[in-house]
Amino acid sequence: MPRETFKRLPETKRAAIERAAIEEFANSPYRNASINTIVDKAGIAKGSLYQYFKDKRDLYGYILSIVQQKKKVLAASLTPPSNSMDTFAYLRWMAQLDLLFRLREPELANIEQYAFLEAPLREGEDPETGERVMGDTRFQDFLTQGILHDDIATWVDTGLAAYILGVIINLVGPYLIARLGKDAESLKDGSADILYEPHTQALLDNLLDVIEAGIARDPQIRKDYYSK
Repeated sequence: MPRETFKRLPETKRAAIERAAIEEFANSPYRNASINTIVDKAGIAKGSLYQYFKDKRDLYGYILSIVQQKKKVLAASLTPPSNSMDTFAYLRWMAQLDLLFRLREPELANIEQYAFLEAPLREGEDPETGERVMGDTRFQDFLTQGILHDDIATWVDTGLAAYILGVIINLVGPYLIARLGKDAESLKDGSADILYEPHTQALLDNLLDVIEAGIARDPQIRKDYYSK
């Protein structure tokens, strides 16, 4: 996170550094991103940057915090499902949020995507069992609750499913935008509400059908098959 020296900078200078860093991290994964390019674009000396941030990772963490904050603001404007216990309705809401974020904040969405691709296996620890947990942490509790609510089959490996959902949510956006064509512009500028735009909702219907077919609680024919 930024040092106090960064926080005391004039707003225009802080904004120039943030803009240069966002451009670089949006165009290159973390390991390839160049501090030299960032300082050149920001118009500051390389040594000055290290007065504001400890190192490249520190700057990267700060930019990721900007990504998260921008996404939270957008999420607050998107009506969540009326029944928060409906696993697939909530997953659909997440897909809509990610699609809108990619349309309206393409650079920040690129940074988020690179972050996922560079570290797709996020490891943590289950607070109750102390066991190692792998997969996109956004989906671990979400999937466990889905099993408890009888929405998701009990045989589902939640770590594997969390990773698969992370891949879908992080990578499907550009494809959906390409499929939407000119309809994507109305979502980008806000002239259409994503919840009621028919082309978008038809694509999301198909996306959720594909996901549900893989992890939803089995109809009897699948129960019989998997019990063999």
